[in-house]
Amino acid sequence: MHNYVLHIILMVMACISTLDIKAASYDTLPKGVRIGGYRHVLTDGISSDYGSSSTESKYALKESLDAKNLESINDATKEYFKQLKNINPAAYDSFTFGEYTADAQGNVSVNGFGLGWGITNKITAYFSVPIYNANVKLNIERTKNNNHIDTLNKIDQNENLTAEQRIIRDITAQLPDAKKELLQSIIVNYYQYKPIGNWEAQGLGDIEVGAIYKLIEGPDYGVAIAGGIVLPTGREDDPDTLQDISFGDGQTDLFAEVFTGKSIYKRKLDLDLNLRLTYQASSEKRLRVPESYEFPLSKHSDTFKEKLGNKVNLSFGPTYHFTNWASLASTYGLEMQSASKYESKNTKANDILAHNSSSESHYIRLAANFSTVSLYQLKKFVMPLNISIRAQTKIAGRNTPKHSQYELDLKFFF
Repeated sequence: MHNYVLHIILMVMACISTLDIKAASYDTLPKGVRIGGYRHVLTDGISSDYGSSSTESKYALKESLDAKNLESINDATKEYFKQLKNINPAAYDSFTFGEYTADAQGNVSVNGFGLGWGITNKITAYFSVPIYNANVKLNIERTKNNNHIDTLNKIDQNENLTAEQRIIRDITAQLPDAKKELLQSIIVNYYQYKPIGNWEAQGLGDIEVGAIYKLIEGPDYGVAIAGGIVLPTGREDDPDTLQDISFGDGQTDLFAEVFTGKSIYKRKLDLDLNLRLTYQASSEKRLRVPESYEFPLSKHSDTFKEKLGNKVNLSFGPTYHFTNWASLASTYGLEMQSASKYESKNTKANDILAHNSSSESHYIRLAANFSTVSLYQLKKFVMPLNISIRAQTKIAGRNTPKHSQYELDLKFFF
C-alpha cells in the first residue's frame, strides 16, 4: 500500500485566550500574562479515505498478478508474454500468479506543547511544538492461487511449437509460486524499497511560531488578525518506505489568519468565525519516479522541485455558556488544498505526482469547556486553568483520509 493513501498530517497548536472566562476568539492576552498549553490528540483507526470522486473507500489494495500487470515490469517479461500470446491467446488472457489483498490501518496520536505571552494588551506571541506517535498495520493475504499448470496445458494444445516457443513452454513449467516471500523479495530486491509490513515511529512535528493582534474590539464583538511561520522540523515522508506516515511537509509555510466573533443574549452565546490562509513554499525532495497512474510502485527515484498546494481553513460555530465556568461549543470546519506542482526532467512523472493532489475536507467538532479562572479570582481554586474535551469527525471530503479524532486540551496562566 503506497504511502500516498496513508499520508496523514495532523496540525496541533496551543490555543490562546485571555483570563476572561468569556474570552472570545478574537481576544489576546493582557500585557505580561503568559499561557502554557498542552494538547493530546488521538485518532481512531484510519482505514478508509474519500477518493477523487468524494466516495469513501477502504484502504484495501486488491491486485491480480496477471499478464497485463506483469508484462511491463521489464523487457524479459514483455517478451515472455508476447510469445505466450502468440502461442495461445487464451493462455495469455487467463495467466495469473495469483491474487492478493492488502488491508492497511493507521493510528496517530499527537502531544502538542505551546507557550504564549502578552507583549501588549493587543499583541500576543506564541509558539507550539507537536510530538507524534504513529503506527501503520499492513496485512497481506492471498485470495487466489496461480494457474501455471492450466497455462502449460494450453501451450501443449499447440503441437507445432517452434524452438523459441518451446523455450517459453520450459520457462512456464519452471515458474515459481508467488508466495508472500517472493512478493517481499520483488519489492525489496527489484524495486529497492524497504521491507513492507507493520511500521511505527515517534518524533517531532512542524513547529509553528506566530502572533495575534487585536484589531477591533467593541462591547460584544471584535476582530483579530494573526500571522506566522511553520518550520519544517517534522519527519518527512521516506520515498523508500511504502507504509510510513510523515510528521511534516518538509518545507516552510507562511500563514495569515482572521478571527471574528459576536456575543448575544447578554454574552451567553458567542458566534465565532476563523479563516486561515497558508502559503506553502517550494522545496527540493527526493521522490520515486512513477511510471503509471494506476500502478503505485516505481523502481527509480530522482530529485523534484515540489510546490505543495496552498491551503484554506474555514471554521465557524456557536459557543453557549451555561455558567461562568462551563460552556459547550460546536464547530463546522472546511479545509481545502489546491493541486501541487512538480518540476523535474521526468515530464510524465511530474503529471502523475500532481494528479489528484488537491483535497477537500468537511468536519464537525463538539467541545465541552471548563475553567477555574473565576474560581481562582474568588480565591477558591489554586490556579487559573482552562480544560477542553473535544471530539471531531470528518463527514465528507475528496482525496483525504477519513477519520475521527479526540482531544484533551489544558491551558494554564501565569
